[in-house]
Amino acid sequence: MATTGTRFWVGASTTGALGSPARGIRSIDLTADGEATLGEQIDVGENPMYLAVSPATGVLGIVHERAEGLVSTWTIEGDELRAFGAPGTTGAAGPCHLAFDESGDLLFAAHYSGGRLSVHQVAPDVAADAVLAIDFTGTGPNPKRQEGAHPHQVVIDSARDRLLVPDLGADRVRVLDLAGLPRSLDHSDADDIVLHPGAGPRHLVISGDLAIVANELDRTASIVDLATGEEVRWFSVGDDVEPRGLGCSAIRLTRTGIVLIGDRDADALRALRFDADARTLELVATVPTGGRHPRDLHLTHDERHVLVADQASDSIAVIAVDRDGVPTEVVSTVATPAPACLARVP
Repeated sequence: MATTGTRFWVGASTTGALGSPARGIRSIDLTADGEATLGEQIDVGENPMYLAVSPATGVLGIVHERAEGLVSTWTIEGDELRAFGAPGTTGAAGPCHLAFDESGDLLFAAHYSGGRLSVHQVAPDVAADAVLAIDFTGTGPNPKRQEGAHPHQVVIDSARDRLLVPDLGADRVRVLDLAGLPRSLDHSDADDIVLHPGAGPRHLVISGDLAIVANELDRTASIVDLATGEEVRWFSVGDDVEPRGLGCSAIRLTRTGIVLIGDRDADALRALRFDADARTLELVATVPTGGRHPRDLHLTHDERHVLVADQASDSIAVIAVDRDGVPTEVVSTVATPAPACLARVP
């Protein structure tokens, strides 16, 4: 494809629990003009729901969301994938997100139903079994959704040499010190960032000393001071729909300071302008995706388009973005079974 385009790998559900069962993962290429081309589905194992590509090594990591969690690693060779290391067990159920460390030698997996963060070695011909793990505990005021810890994402906070793990079940952003790796990973509840009750933090993005957190349960976005470890304020992502209990999903931040959040209650992409000095968020656009259940989203490298994975409708919406970073309209829709993740190739 043209060097001005962007390639993503699409994670998907193979079980048919939401959307049609996929046969595997696949690439999607988007040109600068927004023209999309899908690659063939590649069988990489059961339920490859979340993917990440290491910027350091180019290795593709996959968490397989199963009752017995699995991690696999792959080398990307054009349109083909080759096994990098042997698949490894995570030791907990429902891994839903992963991230590589800066070297690409380790990856971290968050387990929604297993309440665990696991650490895995990434090396050729080595099994990616968990070498370290931390099990979180905690609850929140929502008895149906917050009966226990539900880690939902892993983010590297490079400036402070630590991990940030939004825990939907405990209304906390877990904070873990990376200084002891690879021998140990330290965590204390006293270091966690506590969010307002019932928020249900799902995913976050970092901007300097601040983070913006997409809260699934109460349809808000929180601004967090990472230096002081405090939630500053929180803002509604939109009061124009009746909550259906699905709420916010993925979050991205444009270079122009626009926060993009998937809204599964509205089946729409929300855009909020972030003012770091005032520490505010202002809703500036709502774009219905035309699909159902926007689970993940990602920007092209030039930030002229944002892709939204609508898992329940077996589709990916391609949405135009203006010069201010604000999404404007759906320009095309790509059909693919149960898309759950969009991993951008660096």
